[in-house]
Amino acid sequence: MTFVIQLMSGLAVGCIYGLVAIGFSMIFRAMGLVNFAQADIMMIGAFMGYAILVAAPGIPFWLAILGAMMGAALLGLVIERVAIRPSVARRADQVYLVLLTLGVGIVLSNGARLIWGADPVVYPTALTHQTLVFAGYPLPAVYLYIAVVMPALLVGLHLFFTRTWLGLALRAAADDPDTAATMGVRPALATSLSFALASAIGAAAGVLYAPISYVSFDMGVVGVKAFAAAVVGTLGSIPGAVLGGFIIGLGETFGAQLIATEYQDSIAFAIMIAILLLKPKGLLAGSHR
Repeated sequence: MTFVIQLMSGLAVGCIYGLVAIGFSMIFRAMGLVNFAQADIMMIGAFMGYAILVAAPGIPFWLAILGAMMGAALLGLVIERVAIRPSVARRADQVYLVLLTLGVGIVLSNGARLIWGADPVVYPTALTHQTLVFAGYPLPAVYLYIAVVMPALLVGLHLFFTRTWLGLALRAAADDPDTAATMGVRPALATSLSFALASAIGAAAGVLYAPISYVSFDMGVVGVKAFAAAVVGTLGSIPGAVLGGFIIGLGETFGAQLIATEYQDSIAFAIMIAILLLKPKGLLAGSHR
């Protein structure tokens, strides 16, 4: 594998990690909660994209992404309303809430196994097999979608949080809930919307990742590495999530090539440990988020 192909592969996977890491950071910033169900929401989003492509052969891939995002946003709202909000209302301890999200993730994983089976499935789209040529090197065609979707989502999030009343309200609720409440911003609504947005972005990552690999009920490990990316960049920081995603993606890609692919997961977490030993709060700790 040439350096260029490794680089592009690492960047593509880094984009996936970064998108899922954004979801982790959004929930953490909104309510100080590490939502481990985010990893399995990515998996559910990938299966939603698969279901759309199977049900409507020939549908444009971007519509599968959009449909999965909408379905996952609804799922995120249900999870927040049914599992998270009642626990927060009872002033549950953060450790309890983290365990709750782990339980939700296990339910989602086993639910996917019940619906779609235990065997991995391959996306029924030409993108799974198509290649494009970049600088003379063949690369998976889905890389083009990744290169377009991630910047588009980042720009969309930036405009939403800086140019719309609702986005500004969400930022205010995350930074100072009490003051935001006096200004008419309902914290519960802000939390619900944060879950919906985080879930939608996670689903987009799942659909984009599927043509590179496969879809399986246990692909949540990709989301766990995305959590490592969020921590590396500074949990709660969207720019940090993106930075961490690229660091983990490139690091494990080149590391696996130098050592062995079976150690790829270990390499990702070794990178996280090494960085946190130097900067315990992440690379962008203290910077403007």
